[in-house]
Amino acid sequence: MGRSVLCESFVEDYLRQLSRKAGVCMGLLIGQPSAGGKDYIVHASRITDEETADDSQKLNATVAAQHALDATRMLPGGMYVMGIFVIHPKNVFQEPTLLSSIKFILMSMKATFDANPLLMGTCEELEKGEKLVLHYSSGSKAHVCKTVSLAAESPTVLPCDWKFVERLTTWHKLNVYFETDEVYPLKQQAGQEQYDTEANLTECAKKLKGQLMDAKILFDGAPKLGADTVEGVLTMKNQDKFLANVYLPTSAELSASEAKIEQFEGTLKFDGIVSSQIYIHSRCTFAEAERFIVTDIVRSLMSRIQIHCDSLVQTEDTPQDKITLNELPRRVYFPVRQGPGGFPVEFSDYLFPEESVETPLVRIKEILDVGVTARDLKCNVELVPAVKEDEQRPAGEEEVWRKTSTEDDFEGKLNLPVVGGLVTVIVLLIALLVYYFMK
Repeated sequence: MGRSVLCESFVEDYLRQLSRKAGVCMGLLIGQPSAGGKDYIVHASRITDEETADDSQKLNATVAAQHALDATRMLPGGMYVMGIFVIHPKNVFQEPTLLSSIKFILMSMKATFDANPLLMGTCEELEKGEKLVLHYSSGSKAHVCKTVSLAAESPTVLPCDWKFVERLTTWHKLNVYFETDEVYPLKQQAGQEQYDTEANLTECAKKLKGQLMDAKILFDGAPKLGADTVEGVLTMKNQDKFLANVYLPTSAELSASEAKIEQFEGTLKFDGIVSSQIYIHSRCTFAEAERFIVTDIVRSLMSRIQIHCDSLVQTEDTPQDKITLNELPRRVYFPVRQGPGGFPVEFSDYLFPEESVETPLVRIKEILDVGVTARDLKCNVELVPAVKEDEQRPAGEEEVWRKTSTEDDFEGKLNLPVVGGLVTVIVLLIALLVYYFMK
């Protein structure tokens, strides 16, 4: 028996709507793997919707791989692109040409994730190198799911049990605010005077990931057994949520062999507070929850770095400033599904300070096929302080010292201490005169 997958029933409604269109339609399956033997699918998003008369037409692997990468940036820790769905009139598992195309797409997605390890787009501990492939018939509306193992050089197809379920599990939300304040060496490109912004920021995220992998995560101020389920502990405590704290390891002593002095051309101060918000199913263990928290923090940082660096326009001839501020975009959340009863799981996108609230709406629709409005976005989770531009800042010594007063400064102005003293003397003289005449 292969893997067992539970999928929200509203995903079936989504596939049924897509199946009404002729031709081949492909999309992503997004959910959460589990060590307990069941995987959970909470969302499906269309990639292509092309009409074609040629059943042997190959699906675009490059587009699918990039789409999976873009979607992963929007997923919280614990949620992954777990495979693809294909809507086709013929059974793709019985068509060698189509099945070969699907395998190639999955291998391209794996290569893309391997090239971006800090996005943590796969969870090998739980997925075991397998990706889901769901075929949904555009004619009969029947479905069949199998897994494709990518662990070997030649992908193999394995059986899988797939079920559509109404409210398949209870989702618990964990909120963590992680603060970092580190200083790293700033490295130049080999043989060039320019600093590679993306390479330096990526190195910061890489080192932070290493620290987080060794971190201690406490729930309600205490460690939990990795094998215990979250829901079981919450039931005993009669609670519905946890307060999670992340403690990074620190070295108390530095041996003489480890101590060394290095000289660098500059330093990079990497600081700020990251909003981490993950969703875990009812049977999730604390070991899985800890892994998902680390994934969310690292993935969020790397997503911001990539989005920020993609927006930079810099040439090799651009002069290097002595102090450069790289302000990463802030995180905003949006619901996966609207409607009666709602759905607790939220995904996220990133917003630059100069961008309007409406900016992410088109991107969310294109990548995840989720229709949200500006009112649905939660934009106040991370607040970025305003930074004055250089022309707005005081110049020279005016930042600390006031200009030396001159005689011209007193023209047209009253010296308040002197005026106050004169008024006091006049009042005193009047009081003495009144006292003298009334005596």
